[in-house]
Amino acid sequence: MNKFWLGVFFLLVASTAPADSFRCGRMLVKPGESSNALIKKCGDPLRKYSSKETVYEHGHRSTVGVSNWVYSRKGKKDMIVSVRAGDIIKIQVD
Repeated sequence: MNKFWLGVFFLLVASTAPADSFRCGRMLVKPGESSNALIKKCGDPLRKYSSKETVYEHGHRSTVGVSNWVYSRKGKKDMIVSVRAGDIIKIQVD
């Protein structure tokens, strides 16, 4: 029975893990690309919202504003693309 719960735990953790990339049709979107490239590949997001994230740059920790763009995918969980200063910094499954 313990193996069952361990498997459930890993399944849940994996479903909320960051994604390295995602596809919009035949186009691949990945961190480091510009928000303009994202719009060209995927169109406008379903919705946008702002959040604060802690980042580590040059050995210093700071809190920065991030714009989160939500894209829906047919039959799959939504993708959240985090954009900062016009560039994609993170992609995760909602």
